[in-house]
Parts: sequence; C-alpha cells; structure tokens
Amino acid sequence: MIRSREFDESFIEQILAEPGGEHLLDCWSCGTCAATCLVRRYEANFNPRLVLHKAGLGLREAVLSSAEIWQCSACDACYPRCPKEIHISDVMRAIRNIAIREGYEPPGPFAVVDEVRCSGCAVCTRACPYEAIDRVTKTVDGVEKAVAQVNKNLCLHCGICVAACPSGAMSLEVFSDQELLSRMGAGGWLEQKGYLQGAAEEPRILAFVCQWSLRSDDELQRVKEKYGDRVRLVNLPCSGRVNPAMILLALTQGADGVLVVGCADGECHYQRGTYLGRGKVALLDAVLEQMGLAPERVAFARLGAFDRFVLPRLIDGLTERVKGVAEKLPVAG
Repeated sequence: MIRSREFDESFIEQILAEPGGEHLLDCWSCGTCAATCLVRRYEANFNPRLVLHKAGLGLREAVLSSAEIWQCSACDACYPRCPKEIHISDVMRAIRNIAIREGYEPPGPFAVVDEVRCSGCAVCTRACPYEAIDRVTKTVDGVEKAVAQVNKNLCLHCGICVAACPSGAMSLEVFSDQELLSRMGAGGWLEQKGYLQGAAEEPRILAFVCQWSLRSDDELQRVKEKYGDRVRLVNLPCSGRVNPAMILLALTQGADGVLVVGCADGECHYQRGTYLGRGKVALLDAVLEQMGLAPERVAFARLGAFDRFVLPRLIDGLTERVKGVAEKLPVAG
C-alpha cells in the first residue's frame, strides 16, 4: 500500500532537472527494458521499469534507499528496444546523483587500492569502463606519491582494474587474485599431472566463466556431473577480469587447456569487458610460443545468457584441440 503522504513532487522535479533525468516521465512503463535487461537475468529483483515508475510517483525514500538504483551498469542493451527511445541508464545515473548528494551509499563491494604497492601508473584508470578510478597525489608512509583512488559511487565491481594492475595493488572482495588462485587449485587440482604429461586419460580443462554469460545453476551442475574432476570451473565477475598470469600458471601446472568464456556480442554487462578478455587471450599466443607452449591449449568463447548445452560443446572442442597438440609431441624413448 502506498500512502498519499509518500508522494513527493519535489523529488520528481529534482530528477527532471538533473542531467539525464529529463525523460523520466516519458516512460510508458511497458516493461520492454525489464525484458531486455542483462542485470535482471541474473538478479531477479532488479526491474528498471519499476524503479522509474516509483520515481515518477515521487516515492523519494523507496527509490533512493533501494539497492536497484546502483545495479544498472549502463550496458544500454535496453535502449535500442525502448519504444520511447529513453536512455534508462541516464535516468538511473540522475537518480544516483541525487542519492549521493543526500548521503545514500551503494552496497558494494568495491575495488580497493593498496597505496603502498600502487605505482601510480594509471593503467587501472584507463581500463575502468566507468571512470571510477582517478590518480591522485597522497602522502603514503611519509612519502608523497601518485596513487589510484576508487570512487565507490561509480565502481561496479567488474574486477577489470584488478587484472590490469601491473603492481598487484588492486583487489576486489570475493574475486581477489588470492581467492581465484584458491579456487583454481582447491583440492590439489593444479598439482595433478595432466594428459599432455601422460598421466591422465582425458585432457584436464580449467574454465574461467563470466558469471553474466551463463546464469543457470542447472547448466553448471550438468557440466560438473558430466566431466567430474577433470574440468575445473572458476567464475569471474567479467571475462575482462581474467589474469593472463593465471592462465600461464595453470598451463605450467596441471591444466592441459584453459577456456575463457565471456558474454555474447551485445550482451557484455560491463560494456567492453568481453572485448578486453578476448584481447588478453589473443595476446597470449606469442607468449605461449616463446614459452614452448602450444597456443591451441587456450581458447576464448562467447556465451549468451540464455544459451544452454553450449558450455559442454566448448569444453569438448578444447579437449579435441589438446589431443591434437598431444599427437604432435615427440614420442618418448
């Protein structure tokens, strides 16, 4: 039940006056944005239509205190399909700006900077899709230096900055390097010898999977049941979070092949995350050859949010590539 005293016309006027919020009342509340929204496919409680509807009614507290206003990642997948041609992300940004001014904070998590290790190179600043990182001058341990500084109001915890940081100064809760390495090697998985070493009947595959590209628990469970321990799945917030050093580590330890799975074209939740992930894998070819490792052992693939029965095919494809590498190896003795 909504009580009349909850309607605040001044809130509507605030949004309309905020850059990007001028189209708030143009919304027909048809739900096309909700049907298209990439966030909603993963987080069922997120509904951009409902957020705009409440804002259009002037429900200040209900809107500004909600977690939903911070979840839009400005992927703009909804924009081409909106019959009123509204940039929902612009309206959301206008609402967030008001929330920030009135003391509301996003729920997190956020990227964190270790200022002692930070070299101030600004690689993370250029990599961030949301301009959430600046380079500032601060005194750290008595020394004045340039360091990265994260604006938590803009950070959408994609982890791209963590993978880009050459000094290891960036970290992200749940998806830190240490936690990902722990998942990769849990149960001594990386310590086991693989197919290319003649110690396994089938190639052992490590798969880094963007959590937005595949959102079916049943699908992941099906993969685990089919392949058992020979396939290790590690979820990432974005394929752009993948660290080439982790791929190389896996290949030199117990993994015969590494698969990196990003979002399908037009579905990247973090705007250019899939592009960055694919680029990292492509650049690894030369490094692998220099190390005497076959580039065929690493593959990048795109997977749609609603794709089903595709991940096993990707794993089988990489498995066959690894077997092809094995056939070219010199016979011992």
